[in-house]
Amino acid sequence: MPGALEGKVAVITGASAGIGRAMAEIAAREGASLALGDITEAGEAVAEALRKKGTKAFFLRTDVRRKQDMDALVARAKSELGAVPTVAFANAGVEGKLAAPWDVTEDDFTRVIDTNIVGVWRTISAVLPGMMAAGEGAIVATASVAGLVGAGGLAAYVASKHGVVGLVKSVAIDAAKSGIRVNALCPGMIETSMVDRLADGAPNFRESLLALKPMGRLGAPSEAAEAAIWLASPAASFVTGHALAVDGGYVSQ
Repeated sequence: MPGALEGKVAVITGASAGIGRAMAEIAAREGASLALGDITEAGEAVAEALRKKGTKAFFLRTDVRRKQDMDALVARAKSELGAVPTVAFANAGVEGKLAAPWDVTEDDFTRVIDTNIVGVWRTISAVLPGMMAAGEGAIVATASVAGLVGAGGLAAYVASKHGVVGLVKSVAIDAAKSGIRVNALCPGMIETSMVDRLADGAPNFRESLLALKPMGRLGAPSEAAEAAIWLASPAASFVTGHALAVDGGYVSQ
């Protein structure tokens, strides 16, 4: 049986670790060729591991705060992988500092906004022209359950993730008749380095999180990534403009 993304060229930002790395591994399993971008060079090891398993994949250092970086990643995908990307996972993001909003500097606030929402827009704007020309495409932007409900101490992060959900809904409407679907993935707390960083600055952070989870545990990166792959696959062919919570039941409370 062919994989869900067989023959597709996919772009993944934030691909070096966590959910992004899991997206790369599962997309490769499902038959995609991969253009991996991240601000850290650890993405090269991810690409190399996938190539050893027979996947066509490359890594390019990519900062989603720079439009020219995103344009370069998409152009190289077309030249090296042989086709325009018709799948994109706009996954790169940062959490910012856990602090009261009045203790956050303007530079810290705008860095989160520029990465998390403007970076998603840059990714979308880089891949859309090729998708429009091809008459098909699927974009999955990583938002968060913090894009669906509030969370104290992370004003910039929450604002940015709400913005991602709104951006996805708007672009989905504009792109629908061109055969392009646009959805948002909204993970709850997943076992990643982001959670580790937040826990380092807050005593009992993990215990507090677990107390809020109906399932009583954090998610694995692969659980969020599997949902993202489904959203990008033909199995979700009538799903667009949707924000899918993958959160162990958190927002259902």
